[in-house]
This record gives sequence, structure tokens and C-alpha cells, in this order.
Amino acid sequence: MNRSIGSLIAVAVAALAWSVGAAAQQPIVVQWQTANLTESQYEPVWKQTIAEFEAANPGIKVEPVLVARKDHWTKFVAASQARKAPCIVSVDVTTAAYNGYLMPLDKYWNAEPAAFRSAWSDAMLSSAKWKGQLYGLPIWGGTYAEIYNRDLVVKAGLDPNKPPQTFDEYVAWGKKLTGNDRWATAVLGGKTDTTTRVLLMWIWANGGEAFNADMTEATFAKNPRSLEAIKFYLGLADKSAIAAPAPTTTNYLEQTNLYAQGKIATMRNAYWAIAKVVGDNPAMAGKSFVAPPPANVPNAPTLSTVTASSISASCQHPDAAWKWALGLPVEEGDSRIGTAAAGSVEIAAGVGAVLVPFPAAVDDHQTHNAQYLVKEGAAVLIADRDLTAERLCDELQRLCAGRGKLLAMAERARKLAMPQAAEELARACLDMAAREAA
Repeated sequence: MNRSIGSLIAVAVAALAWSVGAAAQQPIVVQWQTANLTESQYEPVWKQTIAEFEAANPGIKVEPVLVARKDHWTKFVAASQARKAPCIVSVDVTTAAYNGYLMPLDKYWNAEPAAFRSAWSDAMLSSAKWKGQLYGLPIWGGTYAEIYNRDLVVKAGLDPNKPPQTFDEYVAWGKKLTGNDRWATAVLGGKTDTTTRVLLMWIWANGGEAFNADMTEATFAKNPRSLEAIKFYLGLADKSAIAAPAPTTTNYLEQTNLYAQGKIATMRNAYWAIAKVVGDNPAMAGKSFVAPPPANVPNAPTLSTVTASSISASCQHPDAAWKWALGLPVEEGDSRIGTAAAGSVEIAAGVGAVLVPFPAAVDDHQTHNAQYLVKEGAAVLIADRDLTAERLCDELQRLCAGRGKLLAMAERARKLAMPQAAEELARACLDMAAREAA
């Protein structure tokens, strides 16, 4: 071979090897989109979470997609139809799965240790399923209630300990809370899921229904009590005149902004709304109280919602997306913390836990079980006699102050996990019985 040609070939091979090596060193980029990334109170949290995850997973880079809450769903749908949706999303699971926008996650879920999977109840997982398949990993949820500004309630001469129980009482309160460029509440008419949730609560509170039993048909238009509730709710803005103006453009953000500014005295929402309000106006810290929504029927249901991390059907890197959805460093423990009875140690194995042993258990065995996990750094123990809402809140705040604490607890718990403990114990009992029979 001609020496110059051979040299050229060697240079070309070396250049190709360098380019392949450089490409191999480039991290996988997965995009992440949720409805609240643009909200200021969440920004420090998600930035820290991404930084910790990328430090533990240098081969993966998480790129947040900043979309206003009101545009979150429409942007996701448009991107999904173009097969360019962000890899990790938090959207309405049923609607998105029905339209083929999400990837089934059963393969990934079933590959996780049994101890890890046991931390989610069947009821919780059902919220992220469609036709029997898992399309998301539930990460948080909350229950809606009526949230009042205590100062404005007291100023109006009303008793915070006796909130309105019926629709009529709610209007009576509302009239006293309205005046001087201030209103009792806000009617949500914007095109977001919060509007739907609040409307459903008013329907249920009046003994109505919005759908048939198997959720295949919308029935509110032919249900008199549902129509009555809808007219009442919309009437808060015109007939009763106790709601802020422009309801057709009022969404979650506008509602919480009005509440934070003291422009409305009450809002229908969940705990995260209080966090946003305090983030927008720190002077509102400790100024709210929560009460059951008013209802015209006994034992009216309220609404709870669960949000899940899902992987879009067009995601090119589902393995990396699953790791982010879990919030896990590679091959390390879970970042979540749960509460569990100390007698159910299998729940604690694989996730960090706050354990409250049942003091009357035989030989106090739950305490002994819990102490083992505490000694190994996998759990925190609170004695039943010491358990109060304040103590539990303080403990959770301490643990959640730094995500590294949770990861360390979970890593230790996972190392202690014995997913096959029940099978091994049963086998040992059978072996012993067989020996004695012989």
C-alpha cells in the first residue's frame, strides 16, 4: 500500500474514532414539562432536584420546558401530535393515554423491587392507569377544600370557627366579605383542569352527578340538581355579586393572585395553592384557615387529585426518562419518604420512612422492628405517645429540608430490603414441618 494513502486512512480512522468517542460522551437529554415550572415558589425546588439528579447521573441531562399553566395541555397535545413531546410530562393520564400520547410503563414498574412497589397502594396506582395498564408514577396529590383569609373573615365580623355549611350560608358570608374593591371569592371559568375540579365539587355538593356510573357519558345536562348547582356557582358572579369580575378568564393563577393580594377572601383549592399564595406574598403565612366546602346534601364528597410522572409515547430515551421519573440516582435508593406502621417493615424497606409503632403490639415487637431500621439509618421513629401533628410536621420539614437526607435514608433502606422475605419464611416453615413429620 502506498505510504501516503495508508497515512490518510490512519488519520481518517483516528478522526472517526474521536468523533464516535466524543458522541458517546455527550449526555442524553430528556425534556421535562409540568404545569407549574414557571411558578416562582417551585423554581428553587426543581432546579435543586435537577442539579442533584444530574450529579448522580452524569450521562443524563434534564431540560425543563417552561410553559405557562394555561398553555400546558395544549402545548403538550401539539407536541405529541408532531411526535416531539417532552419525554417526561405530568398531564391528565386518562385523556393522554386514550389519545395515544403516553407510553405504558408496566415493563419498568414490574422491574422495580417488590419492596419499592409496595409503597404505592393499589388505589393510588389506579389513578395512573388506563385500561389496566400503568401510564404514570403517582408523585403527589391533594384534597380540595374551601380556604379562607382569616383576617378578612374576622374583619367582616364573622366567626372562623363557624364557616358556612350550606349554599345559602355561603352567599350570606360572601355578601359580608364583599365591598371596597374586594370580593368574597372568584368563579373559575378558564380552560384549565382546576375549573373542572371546582365545578364538579359544586355539583356533588348539591347532590348532582356529572357522569354516568362507568364514566362513559356526561350526564350533567339532564340532571336537575347538577344544572341547579352550575347556575348557583355561575350566579356568584352576577346574581349574588360576590365574585371577582372576569370569570371567563380566571384560572388557578388568577385565583391565587387575587387571594394573595387580599382581593378575595376565599378560594376553592388544595394545599399547593396556599404555598403559592405565601410565595407570592410572604405576609400571608399563617393567615389562612381551611374548612369543608358548603353543601346542600349530607356527606357530600369533595375532590382529591393525584398527579403522576408519565413518559410520552414519542420519547427517544425512555430508560433515562424512567430514572428521572423515579427521582433516583443510578442504582441507588428512592427519594421519597413515606409513613408506615412499624409492623409492616416491608413497606419501609426500599424507601425512607417515619415509623410510629403500635405500643400495644405483642412484646412491643413493632418498636423493635423500627429500632433496627433507625439504627441502620433507614428510618425515623416517633413513639405513639409523642405523636402530634406538630411533631410529625417538624420531622417531615427537617427531612425534606435537604433531598440528600432522603436519598441517604432510601439507599440504606434499599440495601436492607428483603423483597422475598415472605417466601423465604414460608419455605423455612415448610422445611421445619417436613423435618418434624419425618
